[in-house]
Amino acid sequence: MAEYSVSHLNDLHDQGVLSHLDYYFAKTVADIFDDASPLAMLSAGLASKALADGHVCFNLGVNAGTEVLDDPGGRSVLRLPGLDAWVKTLEDTEMVGKTSDRPAAEGFERREWIKKFPLILDRDNNLYLSKYYDFQYRLASDIASRVLAPADPVDGAFIREGMDRFFKNQDPVKTAGQQTAVRNAMTRNFLVISGGPGTGKTHITNIISKLLEMWAESNNMPGPRILSMAPTGKAASRLENGATIHSVLQPKPGGIGFRHNRDNPLAADMVIIDEASMIDIALMTRLMEAIPPKARVILLGDRNQLSPVQAGAVFTDICNAKAMAEHRVFLDFNFRSQGQSGIENLANAVNNNDADAVSDILTGGIYEDVRFEETCNTSGPGFTSALTTHVAGGYRALAESLTPEQAMADMDAFRILCAHNRGEAGTLQINHLCEMILRRYGDSAIKRPFFRQIAMVRRNDYRQELFNGDTGVVWEEKGNRTVWFPDTGGNVRRFRYLDIPAHEPGFAVTIHKSQGSEYGTVLIVIPDRISPVVTRQLLYTGITRARKKVVVLGSRDVIREAMETPLERRSNLAAALTRQLGREGGNTQAPG
Repeated sequence: MAEYSVSHLNDLHDQGVLSHLDYYFAKTVADIFDDASPLAMLSAGLASKALADGHVCFNLGVNAGTEVLDDPGGRSVLRLPGLDAWVKTLEDTEMVGKTSDRPAAEGFERREWIKKFPLILDRDNNLYLSKYYDFQYRLASDIASRVLAPADPVDGAFIREGMDRFFKNQDPVKTAGQQTAVRNAMTRNFLVISGGPGTGKTHITNIISKLLEMWAESNNMPGPRILSMAPTGKAASRLENGATIHSVLQPKPGGIGFRHNRDNPLAADMVIIDEASMIDIALMTRLMEAIPPKARVILLGDRNQLSPVQAGAVFTDICNAKAMAEHRVFLDFNFRSQGQSGIENLANAVNNNDADAVSDILTGGIYEDVRFEETCNTSGPGFTSALTTHVAGGYRALAESLTPEQAMADMDAFRILCAHNRGEAGTLQINHLCEMILRRYGDSAIKRPFFRQIAMVRRNDYRQELFNGDTGVVWEEKGNRTVWFPDTGGNVRRFRYLDIPAHEPGFAVTIHKSQGSEYGTVLIVIPDRISPVVTRQLLYTGITRARKKVVVLGSRDVIREAMETPLERRSNLAAALTRQLGREGGNTQAPG
């Protein structure tokens, strides 16, 4: 094995491969453990970088023997060691805990063992920051216990009668997935339902809720306590009596964690969690631990969407775990468009990596709800002209609205979606251009120094229950500026402009932040060149945010490259679930 030194860590930092956080984390843990070799220190930095990139762990087997490249030029900075020698080095240092040495006892002894180490190496040669190994272990244990526990019995004849009632005179082929989901939810404690827009996920949960209520009433039992929640306020508003996850768990004021946890669980008999693909491993672990062990849990989401901004791809991992086959249902029939819309067919073509079909749909003029405009340079006059046309038309209703309520109703009729925050095609630049365009528009109040703006919150404010990604309308009346936010149940909330947390213009948002929302028309701005962010899942997620029309502004070459770039999030949750459930199989990598 090649000799490694601290200079290799310094080189990775100098070249920008490792962030300041990665670099100083590695240096700090090496200072604490005297036996830490330069390779162990380097491994700590790479594990920290993996977490920042959204991976729960750093897979030694995949990276052994490969070259580490700098981001700007793709030049080789160093070659990583072979797997056997690498593992041996980590096993010989006290800063790394080995799961093969972990105490068999659970609870306190396991937690105390994990606290001894900054890094954990599992049996599949995945290297974790110990906190995230703990999250993964706890989450797998929690889900496995729910899967193995028998659900409260519901009479089979009652289920059949209920199915006949709610699916009477409906096409049995089209509703096959929905019917399977309802039956499984009535007989299992844990169920995952994955499907794209229009496949009826929310409709299914309404049926399940009504059936459980009917079952309780027919047996003179108390009605089930049902909690419905989602990561964002917009997603929660689509649920019956929905709320955000944070508002349900109740963050501790000025502290870490939530008021509701394993020791103080929620009062619920069934919990419905929508847009679960947006939930990272840390939040999902804490949420599941706060749900009573005997409560039914239903996770709703789309396994083809983007993974969370933070670490993990929990929903996708669960969908791909072989051991979870009997506790998941995939819905593929779109009741909204029934295979007739360009939006659905374009999304399916992207998801299936069918570049020819994507090209035909974009350029063939086949569908009225899909439009493509070729622009190869987002800083050129052609791009600016196209953007001006779409912004002036798309935000016309918002600009001409006469009341805050009308403005909120018009706010989601149109939205611009970007891949990045920065750059010529990023939200910062596009929002700036939008403001310039709208200030010139017509004779509306948009010309005033402060005009009718869309504001997107950037920082959680638990006191006011405003969270990152929440979007409202800035309204000025008699010199007073207020921000109006839609709330669950069709209600609105109004704040003084100066009282809302850190925010930014929301005419253009990243596709990541658009998750959980739907807009009438979306304008997707494709950047001039490919990047690690521009992936197949990004395109799919952007397209499926549109209800009526999608307009794609960009280069066909970049779109084709993006389709060939799946987003990969590494974790070992699927394998951990398989081990917890005592079955063979599993997958140590969440597929893209």
